[in-house]
Amino acid sequence: MGRRFFLYLIGVSLGLIVSMFFFGDRDIEFSYLPNARTLKHLRSQEFQFSEKSLCQLNCLSMEQSSFEQIFYNKDLDIDFVGSEVSGKCKTYLIEVMGHKFSKIYINDCDSISTLMNIDLKDCKCSEIFF
Repeated sequence: MGRRFFLYLIGVSLGLIVSMFFFGDRDIEFSYLPNARTLKHLRSQEFQFSEKSLCQLNCLSMEQSSFEQIFYNKDLDIDFVGSEVSGKCKTYLIEVMGHKFSKIYINDCDSISTLMNIDLKDCKCSEIFF
């Protein structure tokens, strides 16, 4: 019994070494859960800003490139209950942690992700744009 287990471990070890040799340099990403799959989809598209979101970024004194770094590199959570996913164009409510804003709205339409709104309290942009 001990000899069989020892031979089994040798076989598994050799298999792992061979697998790492052939497949070790691949960038494998686990995106099978709904949140990860949706974020991967939104991040893979062309990204645009609406006029209202540009005004809101101006209120935050934030550049577009700074926001894009947050969107592409941070761990974000999609609130599917607060999102509107019926119809051709979908609008996702995304929660952001640890920044000047806590929620953003991204529109997914025709292979373009558009930042529609940033949830801000002290910005006059909400009154200008509807």
